[in-house]
Amino acid sequence: MAENSARDELRVLIIGGSIAGLTLAHALSALNASLQDDPRAKTTIRYTVLEKRSSFTPQEGASIGILPHGGRILDQLGLFKGIEDEIEPLHTAHLRFPGRKGYVATNESPRVVGDRFGLPFAFLERRTLLRILTEGLGIGGRVEQQGNVTREGGEGSQVLCDKEVVRVEFVKDKGDYREAVSIRTKDGRLYKGDLVVGCDGVHSIVRREMWRISAEEGEGIEPGEKKALTAEYACIYGISSAVPGFQAGEHVASLNNKRSFLTFPGSHDRTFWFLIWKLDRKYVYADGDMPRFTATDTASVVERYAEDIIWGEVTFRDLWDRRTRHNTTVLEENVFDTWHYKRIVCIGDSIHKIRQMAPNTGQGANCAIEDAASLANLLHEVLISNQNGKPSTGQFDRRLRQYTAERNGRVDKIYSIARTVVRLHARDTLYLRFFGRYVLPYSGDLPARAASKTIKDAPKLDFIPVSTRVANGWNEDGTGGGSIMLRVVLGFIFVLGATWTWRIVDNPFS
Repeated sequence: MAENSARDELRVLIIGGSIAGLTLAHALSALNASLQDDPRAKTTIRYTVLEKRSSFTPQEGASIGILPHGGRILDQLGLFKGIEDEIEPLHTAHLRFPGRKGYVATNESPRVVGDRFGLPFAFLERRTLLRILTEGLGIGGRVEQQGNVTREGGEGSQVLCDKEVVRVEFVKDKGDYREAVSIRTKDGRLYKGDLVVGCDGVHSIVRREMWRISAEEGEGIEPGEKKALTAEYACIYGISSAVPGFQAGEHVASLNNKRSFLTFPGSHDRTFWFLIWKLDRKYVYADGDMPRFTATDTASVVERYAEDIIWGEVTFRDLWDRRTRHNTTVLEENVFDTWHYKRIVCIGDSIHKIRQMAPNTGQGANCAIEDAASLANLLHEVLISNQNGKPSTGQFDRRLRQYTAERNGRVDKIYSIARTVVRLHARDTLYLRFFGRYVLPYSGDLPARAASKTIKDAPKLDFIPVSTRVANGWNEDGTGGGSIMLRVVLGFIFVLGATWTWRIVDNPFS
C-alpha cells in the first residue's frame, strides 16, 4: 500500500440512501482502495450517507429492473451475485394488443441481449436491491471482501438514517483557504464536506438548495427549468402472489387505449406488475397541483380497468385480488438542464425522472447506477491528476460541467425513448396505434438491437477490472449496422422525442 500519512482527505456528503446514493457509496469505497495503492494520488476519500427515513429498505411494493449495463457496474462492485440469487432471469417478451382475443407479438430479446452481454435481465423488489446495497457496504475503516473486490470505506465513513437535510451552505474550512460545504440536518447536526451529492429523489432538498444558492450568488437557472417537471400519466404498481397463466421469466406488456399493463412473473411465486394510465391533463410540479391518490382514488381506478385482459384469460382483477403490496403515484417526467453548481451535484431521480417511466423501458435504476459510476470515474481522474491535494472549487466546477454535459446527453436520449414507449404502450394517438400494431410486431430482432445499442454505449467503473464473464456484446456493433428498420424506428423515436422537447421549451406552461 502506498504511503498515505501526508495525504489530504476528500469528504463526500451523499444525501439520500437511494439506489444512486448507495451505489455511489460502494463506488467511493472501491475508489478509496484504489487511491490507497496508487502513488500518484495525493488524496483519499471519506463519505457520509445521510438518509432522512428511519430505514434504508422501506416496504413500498416497488420493483426494479437491472439491465446488463447496470448489472456490469454492480458486478464490478461484487454485488451482482446477490441479485442473481433473488431473480428468475427474463428470457421472453410478449406484446398483447386490445380485444378479448387480442393479437400477440412475441420475441426473445431479453434472452438474446442477456447472452450478448453476459448478464441477464433482472427484475426484483426495490427493497431487496437496497438491502443488497446496504449489507455490502464496508465502512468505518472496516474492509469487506466480496467477489474479486476488496473495499475500504475510509476511516470515518458513515451511513446514517433519520438524517433529514434542511440547509446547504458554502463555508470556509477552519484554518484553510479552501471552500467547503456545510449540511444541517433537522436534528440540529452539522456535517461538513468538500462535495455534496444529491441522491434524494424527485423532491430533492439538494436540488432546491442548489437553485437557492446559485440565485443568491447571481447565477440562477432559467425560469422555465423549474416548470419543466410535469406529469401526464399515473401508475398503480404492486406485487402479487403467483397468478395461474403467467410463466416466470416471461414479461407481458398488455396495450390498451390510454393505459397499459406490465407484468414480470419472477422468483418465489411472485408477479411484479404496473398499471399505467393517462391523466385528464398535464400537471406541473412547480404549480403544486400534482395529483395525490387516496385509497378511494386507487379503488376507483382499479374498478374502472378490472376486467381488462392482460394475458390469456387473466384480467387485472385477478392480479389485484392476489396483491400482497401496492402503491399509487404520478409518473413525473423531465431531465433537468442544471445538474451542478460549484461543489454541489445531483444524480439519479433528483435530476432526471426516468425511473418512473422505466417500467416500460427498464432504464430508470440503470441510469442512476450509471450516474454514480460516472461521478466516481470523474473523482478518480481529478484525484489522480491533481498533485496539490483536494480540488479547488474552480476545478470541481469545470469537471462537473463536463460530467453534466456527458451524462445529460446520454440520459436525454434514453428519456426521449422512455416518453415515446410509455405513449406507444398506451396507444396515445392514432399514429402510435398504427405504428405499434402494424410496424413493431414485424420488426424482427429490432427490440434486441435497439436495447443493445443503448447498453453497449453505457459507462462502467474505469478503475476496477470488468468481470471475465462479461461477453463480446460490449465490443460489437449491437445495432446490426445495416438494419433499415432499426434506423427507421430509432429515427421515429428521436424525432418524436425532439418534437415533445421543442414543445416544452417553446411553451413550458402548455
